Parts: sequence; C-alpha cells; structure tokens
Amino acid sequence: MEIEVEGSARSKKFVEAMLPSIVRQLGLEKSRKALLIRIKNETESTDEGMTIDLSKWTGAYLVIIKPRRNLVQLGLTLAHEMVHVKQLAKGTLKQRRSGHTWLGKMYSKKTPYLEMPWEIEAFSKQELILRRAFEE
Repeated sequence: MEIEVEGSARSKKFVEAMLPSIVRQLGLEKSRKALLIRIKNETESTDEGMTIDLSKWTGAYLVIIKPRRNLVQLGLTLAHEMVHVKQLAKGTLKQRRSGHTWLGKMYSKKTPYLEMPWEIEAFSKQELILRRAFEE
C-alpha cells in the first residue's frame, strides 16, 4: 500500500511511525490502493475523522483527521479510520449516494451514528490497534 501523509511535522511524524504496525495489523500490506492521510481541519465540526473511498476513480482512499494536541487521541482516530479503510478494501463496507452497504445490507444516511455496524466495529478495535502499534 502506497501511503502519503500531509500535516504538521509533529503529527505527520507520529502518524508515519504508527502506520506500519496498523497496516500490518489490518492486513493491508498487499493492497494495491494508495492511501492519502490529511491531518487538517477539513471535516465537519463534529467529526474527528472521515474516510472517503476514491478508489473507483483514483485508486486511492482519503483519510482526513482533525489535528490534535494529544497524540493518543490522534492515534485513536487514525486507528479508527484505518479500520474503515480495511472495511472498504475488503468490500465489507461500500459507500453509496443514499447511505452505506454493510455486508450487503443497505443503511440510509438517517441511521444513527452509533448504530452503524461499521462504526461499532471501528470503535471496538481502535484502542487495541493503537496499543499494539505503541508496543512495536
């Protein structure tokens, strides 16, 4: 997986240090898709991060993460968004105009955030992924 990280020197250095372990943990090493991670205030005001599947058009995934002073919070958001990259790469999660498809079942944009199965999975894995990345 080809990866590019954009952000402040401190945030970029931290993310680049965590990524090899996170990519390995999620089994994304052999992915042919590119990944661009932007650490910038480009998400909606309440979003800590977001993942956008651009692979149909560009062969890449875009992850946008809000900058954080606390590197642990930045790492948790990175791990969370990387779970979404895996979900998209494996086809478990598909983004649609009207919502998302998870394991073939359609979920509308009106589905409450904490009831979305892809979010439940990402929240359940983010801390363990980050802890393992710190240990490596």
